[in-house]
Amino acid sequence: MRVTPFLLAALMATACAPRDRDLRLARVAAEGRNLEETLDRLEDRLLANQARVRLWREMRERHESVAAIACASQEEHAEAMARHTLPLLPALSHTRVAAAAPAGPKTPVRTTNAR
Repeated sequence: MRVTPFLLAALMATACAPRDRDLRLARVAAEGRNLEETLDRLEDRLLANQARVRLWREMRERHESVAAIACASQEEHAEAMARHTLPLLPALSHTRVAAAAPAGPKTPVRTTNAR
């Protein structure tokens, strides 16, 4: 019985196929585990970033609320200060105007050198 090289190659391929198949399945399983781990890390990062975005949104809302309260408080304080100082202003302004008003028409001053 004479064996042709083609038949010999086919026989070798089928004999080696189960080992090769096991290796390929092991590689595919390892790649699958690697992809799962990568996806898990990516999911963790995504969830952490979403939590960070929620935190910053809440901080912005709190800041806007506090800023609105501070502005209202400042406005009330400014109004109270104005009410407190306004009664004094008319008296001060009359005094200043009276002190700044000239006594009358200026009379020319004579000097001894001018004749």
